[in-house]
Amino acid sequence: MSHSIALDKPVTDFHRLPWPTRQLDRLARLFAYAGGILFLLLLGMSLISILGRKLWAMPVNGDMELMEMGAAVAIAAFLPYCAIRGDHIKVEAFTNWASAAARRWLDAIAYGLFTGVAALLTWRTGLQVVEAHENLDSSALLAIPLWMALAGIVPSLVLLTLCTACRCYASLASQELPT
Repeated sequence: MSHSIALDKPVTDFHRLPWPTRQLDRLARLFAYAGGILFLLLLGMSLISILGRKLWAMPVNGDMELMEMGAAVAIAAFLPYCAIRGDHIKVEAFTNWASAAARRWLDAIAYGLFTGVAALLTWRTGLQVVEAHENLDSSALLAIPLWMALAGIVPSLVLLTLCTACRCYASLASQELPT
């Protein structure tokens, strides 16, 4: 009998986790739902634009601009949930031989590096928001200020940084987090 990857993961009692971890998990889940809803709205807009273009020669004006900006915000919204659940891609073929303690340390190092990269992305994206606002950068067709789309990404990156830091701490403290 074959099992899916999700069934092979250890099940953690969600209510026994520390308060900050539970709150991060809930917030990350909320961001992921919001990203999913945004993707569904973008899908609907794209469908309306395609049908409008083919049937009535009236597409949604600037649909590609809206799709690009919306997809960037939606994709960023999924990242914290993947991080808090530990569902980012891992290459465990090289660590299967290692002890559980060694794997925890390797996970802590990986999540520590991930936290640093997430913090760097948060900082630089925040600076890009300010720069785009100061320069009055906007999209070509709809003249949507680009800082607005960038500002929609920053909260997800902040939450990603917190979630990866939480995973790093949990690995160092030998805590099991939900998967």
